[in-house]
Amino acid sequence: MQKTLASLALAQQALLAYANQPLGLTQCEMNCQRPGDLPCPDRNNDGLAETSCSNTSRIGRLPWKTLGVGDIRDGSGERLWYAVSERYKNNPRILPLNTDTAGSWSVISINEINWDATQGNGVVAVIIAPMQPLIRKDGWAQQRNDASADDIKNYLDTTDAGDNANAFENSLRGFVQGPISINFNDVVWPVTATIMHRHMQQQVLSEVKRALRCNASPCAALPTAAAISDSSCLGGQSLVAGQCSPALSGLGRLPLDAAAHWPLALQHILDGDARHHWFQQNGWREQVFYQPASPHAIVVMAGEKLTSQSRNTTLEKSNITAYLEASTLQKLQILNSNAMDIASNDSFER
Repeated sequence: MQKTLASLALAQQALLAYANQPLGLTQCEMNCQRPGDLPCPDRNNDGLAETSCSNTSRIGRLPWKTLGVGDIRDGSGERLWYAVSERYKNNPRILPLNTDTAGSWSVISINEINWDATQGNGVVAVIIAPMQPLIRKDGWAQQRNDASADDIKNYLDTTDAGDNANAFENSLRGFVQGPISINFNDVVWPVTATIMHRHMQQQVLSEVKRALRCNASPCAALPTAAAISDSSCLGGQSLVAGQCSPALSGLGRLPLDAAAHWPLALQHILDGDARHHWFQQNGWREQVFYQPASPHAIVVMAGEKLTSQSRNTTLEKSNITAYLEASTLQKLQILNSNAMDIASNDSFER
């Protein structure tokens, strides 16, 4: 079990590293690489992710060669199995993908529901150690040889609560965690949306900070922030002159700067053109806040929405407290009596 848990932890680390690959400033017209991307499963046991994963092919083995790690195996010597969420798969991509994107797999225990995709609390991926072969509760005797290597029932088990070999996405009939018994020994490791969102948050913050950094001398004054109430800043559509424009002093969203004050603005993640980059395509402008100042601007990356925060409607998205908590606003010297006075998950840098 110690080896199994170490292998599962290594697999999660490899998936998070894959989702955090460098993005750079390369333009992309379709199916652009983005923070949070995960590979499709390996469906033929060659260690390589399939080039795409449709509705029927998002469960398979962990693509260890694609992830750039060794042939990870559990304590019984079996390769790990893996399921990826439809919203996080890297081909074909579904837009948008940001920290408001829930996972689509449920993981339940024998006694309670731990992650419920039907309530927006699903996980983004599931890694499973199949352990030794056994007789499943439905009477299926697992056989593991070359002829049966692609039959998932020969590796994953079933309980009264569900069948890991027959899991359904966006449903309560997802994957099952349970105590080891003579009929069940799967070790199920969920990759939660929260841990993925933290990594995505830090990567986007780093990319935006790099985009704003001035290497010239002297540096041009940064443009005024766009009003949080400007609904044209929302969504993943391309922006044109007059949308998301500078309207307020102080804290706001990143504006569309027609004067091209942004460095490299014509080929840049902040240029507002959804044809070019992951930033606009995936609605990240909604979740990044900006306070121009001298000598340092401040960039604030909103964290995953917390309980009692809602970002569903245009009106809700126009309220700063739907994104930032009281402690974050206090650091920015902004008083808002409606802000949530709880532990913040926001990040910001000068």
